[in-house]
Amino acid sequence: GLSGFGRIGNEACKRLSQRGYLVQMACINYTGWPHNLPVNWIWPLGGQDIWQGLVAASNTFQPDIIISCQDFPYHQTIWMACKIDFSRVKWIWITPIDGTPVHPDWLKMCDWADGGMVISRFGVEALRQEGKRITLCHPGVDKAEFYPATDEERTALRIKTGWAADDWIVGVMCMNQGRKAISQMIAAFHEFAKDKPNAKLLLDMDKVSPAGWDIPNLLKQMRWTEAEQARVKYREDLFKADMAAFAPLRNRYAMLDLHMVISHREGFGLPLLESMACGIPAMALDWCSGTEIVGGGRGFLVKRTDYMEHGTWGGAKDAFPDMDDLILKLNLAYTQPEKTKAIARTGYEWAITNTWDVTTDQVETMMQAALQRPRKDRPSHEPTSNAIPAILSDTYGRNGERPAPAAPVSHHSELPQPGEPDTVPEIAGGDGDRVREGGPT
Repeated sequence: GLSGFGRIGNEACKRLSQRGYLVQMACINYTGWPHNLPVNWIWPLGGQDIWQGLVAASNTFQPDIIISCQDFPYHQTIWMACKIDFSRVKWIWITPIDGTPVHPDWLKMCDWADGGMVISRFGVEALRQEGKRITLCHPGVDKAEFYPATDEERTALRIKTGWAADDWIVGVMCMNQGRKAISQMIAAFHEFAKDKPNAKLLLDMDKVSPAGWDIPNLLKQMRWTEAEQARVKYREDLFKADMAAFAPLRNRYAMLDLHMVISHREGFGLPLLESMACGIPAMALDWCSGTEIVGGGRGFLVKRTDYMEHGTWGGAKDAFPDMDDLILKLNLAYTQPEKTKAIARTGYEWAITNTWDVTTDQVETMMQAALQRPRKDRPSHEPTSNAIPAILSDTYGRNGERPAPAAPVSHHSELPQPGEPDTVPEIAGGDGDRVREGGPT
C-alpha cells in the first residue's frame, strides 16, 4: 500500500520470507497488479469486502500465525467480526498509538491477542501507563532507496521545478488530512517568508482532500497575495514538470532545505525518518513520536501549547504548535546554515541505524514468543458482521469509506519498492543462523 502500514508490512514480510518463513500477505489496497516482493502469495483485497477476503485467505492458507498491521479498529474487527478460529491460529497486531488517552475498547485488544506491537516508544509508554505491556516495532528506512543527493543533483532537481538553485525550500510530505497541522504549517511559513524572497514551500500532498483542506482556497482565505501563492508548489506540479525525475519520493526529499511535518497526533512519522536518511534536517512537534525522532539534536523540535483538545479519533488529545516557536525554528534553520547542517548530519547518522532488518528482528522475536506461549483464555464469542466498529479509518472518516482502488501501475513513487535491500542477505540464512526447516507459515 501507499501508507506506512504498507511499508512495514512489505519490508518485514519480504525479510521474514528470506529468513525461511512461508509468508502470505493480504493487502487492503492491492488489486493484483504485478509485484516483486519475494513472498509466497499476496491476496488482493482491493475492490472487495476486505473482511470476507481476509477470512477466505486465512481459511485457505491455514497459517500458524496472523499478523495484522493497521489501526486499532481494524484489529477490533478481526476479533469481533471475522470467523477465524483463534483457538488454532496465533494472532499479533501492529498498530500506532498517536495520542493519549487510549480508547478503552482498544485497550482490550492488548488482552485478547497473543502479542501486540506499537510503532513508537511513545506508544509503548502510553500503554504501560494503562497497565499493558506491549513491544516496540520500530519502523526503518532502506538506505538504498533514501540517501543524500550531491550538490549537482540537488541543483538539477530544483531547476526542473522552475525554482532557482539558491532558493530555500521547505517541504511538507504528508497526507492532506485533519490529523496534520497543515493550516498552522502554512501560517507559520507565511509569516517566516515575508522578508525572504527566496523562501519556497513544497506541499507534497493532494491540493484538495475530503479528509483535509482545499489548500488553494485556504491560502486565499488566509489572505495570501497572488505573488505569495506563487511560492507554493504541490506534488502534482512536480509530476507535471518531470514525472520521471520526481516519481521517486527520495528525489522530492533531496531538493529540500528543510522538511517539516507538524501533526496534532503522530503514530510515528515515517517521512521524517526517510528525509533524515536523505540528509535533510527535519522538524516535528514535541508530542507523540515527534519527540523521539527529532529530539536530542537530531532535528528541530517545536514546542506545543499547554492547550490540548480531545479529538475525534478514539478520543485521544490533539496537541497544537506554539506558533511563535514554530516560526522561530524556521528562522533558526534559515539564518544559521552551519548549525542546520550539523543538525542534519546528526539526524542522518541516527536515521540510517534504523534499518528494516532491525524492525524484522523485533517482529520475529514477537512471533517466536507468541508461538511458544500457551494459549490464552479468551472471552467466548461468536463473530458477527454486525459487530464491526463504525470507525474504520483516521484517514477516511467515521464510515471508513475508501476511494476506488487506483488503476494498476508498474511503478509508483510511494509504493514500497524492494529494490536493493539495505542489509538483507540474498538467500535466507545469510547471517548464519536464519535458515529454518519447516518453520511456521
